[in-house]
Amino acid sequence: MSSLDNIGRNLDQQFENHNYLPQEIKLEDLSIGLKDHISKLEFSVLMESGSIKKVPIIYLSQELWAERKNNWSDMRNEQGQEVSKPFMTLFRTSVKRGTAPLKYTIPKKKTFRFVKVPIFDGTLKGFDMYKVPQPVYIDAEYELRFASFYQQHVDEFYETIYNEGYSDGQGYLKVNGYDIVSKIGDASEDNDVDDISKERVFQVVVPITVYGKLIDPRKFEKVNTITKISIKITEK
Repeated sequence: MSSLDNIGRNLDQQFENHNYLPQEIKLEDLSIGLKDHISKLEFSVLMESGSIKKVPIIYLSQELWAERKNNWSDMRNEQGQEVSKPFMTLFRTSVKRGTAPLKYTIPKKKTFRFVKVPIFDGTLKGFDMYKVPQPVYIDAEYELRFASFYQQHVDEFYETIYNEGYSDGQGYLKVNGYDIVSKIGDASEDNDVDDISKERVFQVVVPITVYGKLIDPRKFEKVNTITKISIKITEK
């Protein structure tokens, strides 16, 4: 093998860089990740008609939650279609500073990581160098609520959420390529009905905390550096 082949192979190996720029994470991405995690449980119940119904999960905005928290009879999905019980709703109750232990922390989000991104202009290979600031760690608190007319469905909900979703108290979300931890709290039942003329609805409220982080690519800073090298070797 010639010297040119060896040099070319070494350059190709250096160019195989897997530390690309971190993907963006917003609060919306964390909410979608948690909803997807619950949806993947494929929670289904047996209806009176003998059919099996997959229980839908609906993400509520703050306005919808405030409007419907005392009346869950008029529930609609994201497409505006009416949804009958049983169903699940997901609502974010708060966002606060992260409490998960960190391996490092840098005051005022000073840059701590340099990332090489491979570039190729058709002739020369090289790298762009970026300074990436530390992510902002947060705890996003959510309320998962299940509503049904039947106690049996409530029991099945408990079994599914604890056995499949959070068997060890934790669930791992996949958010934009990151593994994000979520933890389940103590569930409670909200079955009070003030008006005896109303239909009795069984409800389970489950608090879930997502230990997430926020990453904004607009804060990445490109560093001036040597990105391309041309090597000429003459063999005799």
